Amino acid sequence: MHIYPSSKVRSLHRRGLPVVSRRSFLAGLGATVAAPRIVRAQVSSNPDVVVIGAGAAGLAATRVLAERGLDVTLIEASSRIGGRAYTETTTFGVPYDHGAHWLHIAASNPFVAYGRKHGFDVYPAPDVYRVFEGDRELGAREKDALWHAWDELYAAIGAQGERGNDISAAEAAAGIEGPWSATAAFGIGPWSMGKDLEDFSVVDWWSGADGADWFCREGFGTLITHWAGDIPVSLGTRAGRIDWSGKGVVVETDQGSIRARAVIVTVSTGVMASGAIAFAPMLPARKLESFEKISMGLYNHITLQFSEDVFGMGPDGYLLFRVAPDRKAFGVLTNAGGHGLAYCDVGGSWARDLEEESAEYRIDYAMGELRGMLGSSIDRSFVKGAATSWGQNPLTLGSYASAEPGAHDMRTVLRQPVGDRIFFAGEACHRSLWSTAAGARLSGEEVARDVARHLD
Repeated sequence: MHIYPSSKVRSLHRRGLPVVSRRSFLAGLGATVAAPRIVRAQVSSNPDVVVIGAGAAGLAATRVLAERGLDVTLIEASSRIGGRAYTETTTFGVPYDHGAHWLHIAASNPFVAYGRKHGFDVYPAPDVYRVFEGDRELGAREKDALWHAWDELYAAIGAQGERGNDISAAEAAAGIEGPWSATAAFGIGPWSMGKDLEDFSVVDWWSGADGADWFCREGFGTLITHWAGDIPVSLGTRAGRIDWSGKGVVVETDQGSIRARAVIVTVSTGVMASGAIAFAPMLPARKLESFEKISMGLYNHITLQFSEDVFGMGPDGYLLFRVAPDRKAFGVLTNAGGHGLAYCDVGGSWARDLEEESAEYRIDYAMGELRGMLGSSIDRSFVKGAATSWGQNPLTLGSYASAEPGAHDMRTVLRQPVGDRIFFAGEACHRSLWSTAAGARLSGEEVARDVARHLD
């Protein structure tokens, strides 16, 4: 889900915070945020509703259905909850978000209010940038050339999107050239959408909400797990087939069959398009097409840990560099949360190419680029690195979804239930907060209310 700065604005970040040491952070975490208790449930063989997938959408749907008095079984193929929002402290000794990291559109994001209420350190994303051309850092006036190119590209894409001309962002930006145009294209495309400009619809892009971004110092996945800690879930239970040939549905899993009145499917469009869950009878052709056309982008972290702030911006700064015509680039969130982690983020086709390489290769690549900008002295502070591969994860097959050129109307098809008993929810189904964890949660809640009304 959006694990990057907002797709439609160059900079919405307003405020920095002082560096928090690892020791003081961990002490504070224990004092203010109670550890969640995951409620593991046995698979019920005959509930009212089966929910497939324990990401934000599935968790939210399960809670709403239970509050409405329905018997609901939530199944999850993996050994944990949270889906693409996953924080752990084992790799680096500090919170490490493998997926979702930005709390987007704070005014519409229910996780911001939840985090503040329950003692999490959630705060507005700062607005500090360093930009390099080779080993030379740009001054304030020189950076204006980048922001001008960014604004020009943004305006061209937005104009076509606002008109409803459902073409690719690359077509909308045709003819825009300049020394910083490739960098702006990286920022709006791979670094935001997880796709190259050729691969997403400008109308779909325009439909997404804008707003301020926030961070959670304890990790977004930690916050979501805390929010979901009382929701029963059957882990390690993979759905393989949904039979809706008779009354209700039968969900066949590797732990047995579950008969229910309805099912809510919250897995990614990438998994749905892969055929990992079969349907009998087959779903309508337009529904199958919607899985293909609201396709998954790819956005991965190459995460580097440093023992000191080698970037010199305090917590949560941004580093960019001039992108070459080959479009091989990453953007850096530096010293994330003050924990010494640099998220060197790649997206689109370059991210897919890098997934074919080892984690060690990707770490070396990122370190090499940073040495070219900051000098080899950063090696003295380098601790270790890690890399994510969401495109190769069979339970996601990508990072978050957006419409391909000409396919924005497929979002409506994606949201529609089938046979009054198969319902769909998730980040790809939300009308304006698509590609965000908040959108996934709100979609799950909305669909659960629809199911509850239908079953009354």
